[in-house]
Amino acid sequence: MRLVASSQAGAVERFEAIDLLEQRTVLATAVVRELQKSGGEDIYGRPTAALNLLRRWVGERYEAKVETHAKDGLASMVVPEGYEETMAELKDATDICEALAMAWTADTRRELDGDLAEIRSLVASYAW
Repeated sequence: MRLVASSQAGAVERFEAIDLLEQRTVLATAVVRELQKSGGEDIYGRPTAALNLLRRWVGERYEAKVETHAKDGLASMVVPEGYEETMAELKDATDICEALAMAWTADTRRELDGDLAEIRSLVASYAW
């Protein structure tokens, strides 16, 4: 249920900020979970689908009509008190999302191998 009014000052804005933060975190961590299933080896299929959902969500809220990146608008998100850890989780997941998108742009096998190594390292160290 959405909070649309409150007698408490700032309650609606806090609710909306939490809602956006949680939605984005769920979408970003879906990318991570799909990559974890293959140890970061399979960058297509379900990881691609998950990242495309995140990018569509970001585009609808932050960067309409341009190529959207997982990190777009991240720095401008409001982080309500008590949600700092959620933002840290989101930032770590977003780093993995950006690494996945970078792998898609590899022009050579050497670049792809480097990008895959970066993904594997980030996925292995993901603490959430």
